This record gives sequence, C-alpha cells and structure tokens, in this order.
Amino acid sequence: MPDKPNYSQTVTRPVISDRFAKWNLVGVTLICLLLFFWIDPTGRAAEWQRFIARLHPAVVHLPIGILVVGFILSILRSLKWLTGDDTAIDLTIVLGTWFGVIAIAAGSWLGQMGGYDPDVLFRHKLAGYVVTVFAALVLYLRKRSTLEQPRNGIQYGAWVIVLGALVYGGDLGGRITHGDGFASEYAPSIARLVLGTPPEIEQRFELSSPTVTTVYDGIVAPIFSEKCTSCHGKDRGKGRLRLHTQDAIVGHKGDDPLIVPERSEESLLIQRMSLPEGHEDQMPPLLDAKPIAPADVELLKWWVDEGASFELTIADAPMPPHIRTILDAYGLGVIRRGIFALDIAPPDSNAMEALLAQGARVSPLSNGSPFLSVTCRRAADCFGEGALGALGQHVAWLDAGESDVSDTQLAELSDLPNLVRLDLSKTRIDGSGLESIKNLQYLEYLNLYGSDVDDAALSQLETLTSLAALYLWQTNVSDAAVSQLEAANPQIKINTGATSPSENE
Repeated sequence: MPDKPNYSQTVTRPVISDRFAKWNLVGVTLICLLLFFWIDPTGRAAEWQRFIARLHPAVVHLPIGILVVGFILSILRSLKWLTGDDTAIDLTIVLGTWFGVIAIAAGSWLGQMGGYDPDVLFRHKLAGYVVTVFAALVLYLRKRSTLEQPRNGIQYGAWVIVLGALVYGGDLGGRITHGDGFASEYAPSIARLVLGTPPEIEQRFELSSPTVTTVYDGIVAPIFSEKCTSCHGKDRGKGRLRLHTQDAIVGHKGDDPLIVPERSEESLLIQRMSLPEGHEDQMPPLLDAKPIAPADVELLKWWVDEGASFELTIADAPMPPHIRTILDAYGLGVIRRGIFALDIAPPDSNAMEALLAQGARVSPLSNGSPFLSVTCRRAADCFGEGALGALGQHVAWLDAGESDVSDTQLAELSDLPNLVRLDLSKTRIDGSGLESIKNLQYLEYLNLYGSDVDDAALSQLETLTSLAALYLWQTNVSDAAVSQLEAANPQIKINTGATSPSENE
C-alpha cells in the first residue's frame, strides 16, 4: 500500500538563491546598458513606444515605493524586529528593480517626445539607472554566502546610494514636470540654506525701484515664472515654447506669432490666456495648480500693447488707470522720475543767499525739495558772479525770459546738470550759446519764443533725448530744420506758432 501523505510536514516557502541574485544583477545591468545606448535621446519614438512613454509618470512611482518598503523591511530585519526568512525583503527588491527597468524604458521614450531640457533629462535618467542597478546589487550582496558580518556594511552602503539617487532623481523629475524650485518652493529658510536654494521671495513683483527696473524684469518675468515656466521653462518646453528668458521668448518660432508688439489681441500668448474657462486651449490649463488671475492677464496685455519692450522701465511706461490700480495693490507707490529719483543733499544756504543778493529770485520747487526754481529778470541777476554755478545740481527751473542774457553768458548753463526747465523767451540770443545745454540729460522744456535763434542753433538740440516741449514761435528757424529735428527726436512736441507758449504750459 502506498504511504499516506504526511500533512504535518512543514511546506518550505521558495527563497531567492544567490545564483538568482547574481544573474538578476547581470541581466538588469545588461538591459540598462542596452536601453542607454539603444534609445537615442534625439530620436523619434514609435507610436507604440509613445503609448508606453505616457505611462512613465505612473510607473515611475512603483519602484520608488517598493524599494523604500524594501529598505524599511531590511532595517527592521537587522534590528531583529522582523522575524522569519528574507523572502519578503528579497521579492520586494526584485520587484522594485524590474519596475525600475520598465520606468527607465518608458521615461527614455518620453524624453524623445521633446520639450525637456537635455541636461536635466540626462541627469534624471542617470539617477534612474543608478537606482535600478544598485538595487540589483543590494540583492546580490544580501545573498552572497561568502560574506558574513562585513556584508551588512557593504549592503547598506549600496542602500544609501539607492536612496540618494531616488531623492536626486525625484527632485529632477519635479523640476521637469513642475518647474525649477518645485521641491523647495515652500521650504523653511533653514532648509533653503542647507540645500543652497534661493531665499523665499517676500514680494511678488519688483516695484521698489521703478526708475531702473524694467516692466519685463519687475512684472512680466515674475508672472511667467509663477504661472508658465513649469511647462514652458528651462527644464521643460512643452509645445516647443519656453518663456524663462528674453532670448527664449524672442527666439520662439511657431505658426502664429507669440507676441505682436502693440497688438495684444493678435498675440497668441494673450489669446490663449484670454480664452473662456474650460476651453481646451486655455492657458494655463483649467486643472493647473496655478491658474492665472485676470489682473495678471491685464498686466501682460499692457506690456504687449506698450511694445513688449525688454528695456522700458516701469517709471517710463505709460500707465492707464486700471494698470495703476493693479500695481498700487502690489505696493507700487509714488514713482519718482528724472531728477526726482536722485538722492541729493539740500542746497547750501550761503550759496542761496549769494544768489539772492545778486538779484535773482530763488525758491524751492516744493516744500522739502532740494531742487530750486530761479528767476532772472536781468542777466546780472544770475550770470557772471559764479553764484548760479555754486548751486548747480540744485537748479531745476531757470527763467531768464525777457532778460538781456547773451549767448556768451549761456556757457554757465553747463554747470546745471539737473536743469529740467529753461525759459529764454524774448531774449536776443542767436542760439550760438545753446551748445552749453546739449548734454543736459534731464532738460524737458525749452522756450526760445521771440528770440533770434536759427537753423544752426536748432541742430545742437538733437542730443537732448529728454526734451519734450520746444517753443520756436517768432524765431528764425525754418520749417525744414523743424522737420529734421522732429525726425531725430520724435518725442519732442515743437510749437512754431499755431498756439502761443502760454497755452501749452
């Protein structure tokens, strides 16, 4: 009779042998090398490869979670908090390793679909290779029977490399998917210091120095950085569009113009941002974690309508009331332009008394202002004694209209670098002395009404880039000279007699 089966015998669970671990390491390494050299980063993925590629964001999290669990189980086993054999730990490592291989293949094909920074993508892939191969090495070290106690140190050294590569690769993956600084965006200051990331930005826009900060740098670039560059930045260029630098914006090539200066309604950038909510082409996408506010769209429209300049400062940009209201909410405050943006000491009281004693009328432009308004009814009231030059940087307005000032005396005007307004109306100057004002960078108003200036004098004004108003009524200047000056300095409004100076002041 056949023996009866002994149901009391213990069924031995299968274990992973050291032989399997060795060939697992060899196989994983060879496949990783094959993927590294076979999948050309600049190539084009086939349709079936693209299908697998789109699974990468889901598949890549499997080896991460599985290997972390394997590490925790390994620690518990070493501390003898976990009893039994090592089968569960070994199977965890095997699964994590082969899911890593699948994630590498899918990720490599996804990279071929374009729109990613090559350097960041390469480092992200390299981290994946390190995780996968060293995970297989961990299993091999665990199963080597020739190593006794020393194997723990080597094994956990390999674990450290696996976990370090996981963190590094995960950070790069976050940068690729969500933009630079995604992982550290809300990190506390001490963590930012340790990681070497930039300090947290305390204000959204840079509005503290409007006279030197451009609209692009202070307003437009922060909007792009916050709302757009996670998909269209340095590390990722979805749709072949990048908005992280001026060169990237200007160099964009597409079927429709991204930005049409002075025509926001024709600019693809603004069109996509202005689409109705829920539209499939709406940007940023409806489900994006950082939707763009209507106020931000208005600011971008304003920038485009003003020429989409990368040099235009906030102070110099024409500002409609609704834009001023938006920027006021962000703390723009009063904009100090021209000489009023300068920081100079109050005028010397002795110098003021000397000019008053000479016969001039001297008064501050406003209470507390270091800048002065000076009036001279006679040339001797201001010129010839050096008192005017002693207050040079403080004189902003000078009225010598209807005086007997000469072209020779006008040489002293070169000592007034901050002169904004100059009235020489109804004087007998012929304009030869106007050479002294050609370097006055802040001069905005010049009244030569009723003087003897001619075409030669007018040619000396072409260097005055800040000049906005020029009065030439009843002078010897020809229409041709006026046209030439208007062509050289189109910002100047020239009055030649249609209206009197008093009507335009």
